Amino acid sequence: MQIDPLVFRAKFPESCRPDRCRSRCCRFGVWADVGEKKAIVDNRDLFLPYVRPEAIDPACWFGRTEPDPDCPSGIAVETRVVAGACAFLHPDHGCALQKGAIEAGLHEWKFKPRFCIMFPLVLTEGQLTVDEDMKSLWCMKERNRTHPITEAVRKEVQYLFGQEMAKALTRQPVVR
Repeated sequence: MQIDPLVFRAKFPESCRPDRCRSRCCRFGVWADVGEKKAIVDNRDLFLPYVRPEAIDPACWFGRTEPDPDCPSGIAVETRVVAGACAFLHPDHGCALQKGAIEAGLHEWKFKPRFCIMFPLVLTEGQLTVDEDMKSLWCMKERNRTHPITEAVRKEVQYLFGQEMAKALTRQPVVR
């Protein structure tokens, strides 16, 4: 995986603040790997207490699939938008996938799609970069971007890519 130099310059709030943004990044759904979809569907009973009533039917959770070399399986599936938000977003609980995992005593991100965990970082064509397309979000407004992005999401990067990648992202590249 290559790292876009923008990653070393980009800023982000100290951490995510759903109390400020009301999880607006979750309004659009996300692309997940088909393996992540299978794990979610196989464990649906963990999440059902935390999804919104209009998203209670697991048949409405996922939409189309398409090839995606940035997904571990090479195939991505969309999480559907139901009544204006990702099927897994609940205004009282945040992410139903995360809430269900926590309540089951599992790691908070066990079922959460990796592209959700790594936001605002994104993997595009094998390159780790910053998602600069969502500038309307609270966390992406310039005045709120106060900390190096590599520090703000270090825990997430370490979870997804391991200790070595987290270390690599906190080292500043030599600029010539």
